[in-house]
Amino acid sequence: MSSHIEYQRFPREESCAEEGCRARKFYIEDGKKFCLRGHEQAGFTQTQQDEDDWNAQGKKSRKKKEEKERIETTLSGGAARDLYLQCYQLILWKQAHYLVTNLGLPKEVQITVRDLWGIRLGLLPPSKDVKSPSGSGTGTMLFSSTGEGDNTDTDGTTQRSTGSRRSRKSAVAEDKLPKLVETLATCYLVTLLLKIPVTVEDFRKWAIEDRIIYNRAIQEIPKEMRSKLPAHFHAALEIRAPLQGAKLHRGIASLAAFYNKEYNMEFKVNIPLLTYRFMKDLCLPVEVHPTTCRLQALINIDISYHAHLTGTSGATPYPEVQLMGLVVIATKLLHPFDDIKRAPGSYSDPSAVKVDWSRWVELTAPERMTGLARGEAINVKETDVWEMNPEKIDNYLDWYQRMWIDDKKPKLSEELLQHFPLDDVPPPAAEHDPRMDQDLKRLKDIQGSLILQKPISIEEAKGSDMVRSGEQYERYRTVESLPKEALAFFSMAASKVGISLDTLVRTVFQLETQFEKCRLANLKGSG
Repeated sequence: MSSHIEYQRFPREESCAEEGCRARKFYIEDGKKFCLRGHEQAGFTQTQQDEDDWNAQGKKSRKKKEEKERIETTLSGGAARDLYLQCYQLILWKQAHYLVTNLGLPKEVQITVRDLWGIRLGLLPPSKDVKSPSGSGTGTMLFSSTGEGDNTDTDGTTQRSTGSRRSRKSAVAEDKLPKLVETLATCYLVTLLLKIPVTVEDFRKWAIEDRIIYNRAIQEIPKEMRSKLPAHFHAALEIRAPLQGAKLHRGIASLAAFYNKEYNMEFKVNIPLLTYRFMKDLCLPVEVHPTTCRLQALINIDISYHAHLTGTSGATPYPEVQLMGLVVIATKLLHPFDDIKRAPGSYSDPSAVKVDWSRWVELTAPERMTGLARGEAINVKETDVWEMNPEKIDNYLDWYQRMWIDDKKPKLSEELLQHFPLDDVPPPAAEHDPRMDQDLKRLKDIQGSLILQKPISIEEAKGSDMVRSGEQYERYRTVESLPKEALAFFSMAASKVGISLDTLVRTVFQLETQFEKCRLANLKGSG
C-alpha cells in the first residue's frame, strides 16, 4: 500500500458492502477498491482514463444539444415600413387589375392608378434606418409584379419584434402612411380623372361583396411577406368593421384634398353621365336629367373634390351627394309626392308625364331571397342566426370559411382535425348578376306606368286656380315629415350614394334653402 492514499466518497445512500461496516469513503489501489477500513469491494473494475480526465469522478455530464440559430422574422423600423408599402402597393395593383380585367374598364385605369400612387409614394418621408441599394427606397418598385418578397431580406430580420412600445415619433410617422381605405379612394379618383361614371357606392358594394380586394386584403399578400409584418402593420391591412359609405366618402375627400394641396389637382364629377346614372337607378323619367343640369347651373354649385371640402347646416359636402340632392329636387319639382293636381301647359312640358308613386313603391320594393345575398354575410349578427334558414346558414359558413380561415399551420394536431374535415370552398363565380336583369325589368315597368297628364294652356287657365308644376313646393326638414312615397324614394336615393337617409334629407333641405335665397335675390334685383 502506498504511503499516500486519496480517499473518495461513495455515491449518495451507498456505503461499504461488508456486513456491519458503514464506511462512507473508499480508495483505489492496484486496480481494486477498498473501503476506509480495508474491506475489498466486489464487482469493481477499473478502466483506463485519459490524463485529462484523471480527476473527473463525481462530475455530471450532459449531452450537448445542437444550438439552433434563432432568426426573428418580424421586421421593424424602416424595413417594416417599406414592407408595408410593398404590401399596400400589391393590394392596389390587384384592385386596379380587377377593374380592368373583370369590369372591363379601360387599361388607362391601371396606368393612372400607378401614377397617382407614385405621386403619393414620392411625398412620403424616406426611411432613415434602411437604405435601398438604388437610393430611392420603395419608389423604384412601382407596380412591379415580381420580387416583392425577395427585397424584404434586410438586416431588419435580426431585430426583435415590435411588440414593445413604439416611440411617439415613429407612431406619428406611421399615422401618415396610406390607409387601406385609400386603395379604394385612389381607384375612385382615377375614374373621376378618366370621366368614367362609376359611383362611390359601386366601390363600396364591390368591396362588401368581396368582388374587389378589401375585406381580407391581408390574405392577398404572400405568406412570406405578411409573416414579416409587425402586428400594427398587419392590423392596418385588416378591417375592423364592414365598410360604410360615410367612411369611404371621407377617405376619398381626404385623399383628393391631399392631391389638390400638393399638386393643385381637381377631381370633377362627370355631371351629365352621373345624372343619367342616378336617373336610371331611380327609374325616373328622362325629363329629370335636363332639369337637374339647369338647377346645378342656377346656383352654380361646385360639384367636385377640392382642398376645402366642408359642409354647412349639417349637409354633406361630398359631390355625389350634392348631385343626388339636385336629382331629388328636380324630381320633387316635376313629380311631387302630394295629391295636388298640377296641369302642364303643353305636351312638351317636362311635367306632361307624372310618376305613379304608389306603383313606383310597389315595383321598387326589395324581393325576398331564400339565401343570403352576396355582401350580406358580413353584416350578420349573432342574434340573426335564430331567424336564418338552413340555406342562409350554409351560405354564411361558406363565406366565413373562405374569408377567415387562413393558410397558417394549424396549432391542433392533424389527428384531431381529421375528425372535422373542411371541404374546399371555391371562390364565388364571376357570373352574370341577376339583379341587372331585375333592374332593367323594373325600369321598363315603371316607365310603362307613367301617367300622361292633359295639358291646359295659359289661355284656358285664365280666371281659374290652376296650379302649375313647381308651385306649392313642399320642403321636408326631417325624416319624420316625409310622406310614405317620399320616404321610399329618399331611402332608395340615399342608398345609391352610400349615405344615411337623415343625411340626404338635410342635404336636400340645405340645397332648397340656397335656391330660396337665389329666388329672393332675383326678386330684389328685379324690383
